[in-house]
Amino acid sequence: MINDRGNMKWTSLMLPEHLVQLKEWKRKQFYDKKRELTEWELDEIEQTIQQAFKMQKLIKLTLWKNQKIFDEIGMITGTDIYKKELLLDTDLSIKHITFDMIQKASLVDFDD
Repeated sequence: MINDRGNMKWTSLMLPEHLVQLKEWKRKQFYDKKRELTEWELDEIEQTIQQAFKMQKLIKLTLWKNQKIFDEIGMITGTDIYKKELLLDTDLSIKHITFDMIQKASLVDFDD
């Protein structure tokens, strides 16, 4: 059986500029792109947040931060219009979430 070193044997033939570009390409491949929301989507998010705040219901927010998309579930305890952020009370802590991080909002049903 041939003892193959994989890509190691080819890196000596590549220019340093190519290696930098390959690393940059790999880094960009694993990041999520931030989606620009339409005015309709922004209105729907705003209505969902207001409804969750008034009725004191759990809300699921889909957030974009550090080129990653993730979900947070909690109860909205307040807003700060000057800092443009929400206060979300999760099981573990109270998180400050800026408005521009929010990509989607939905009420949490206990039946799900």
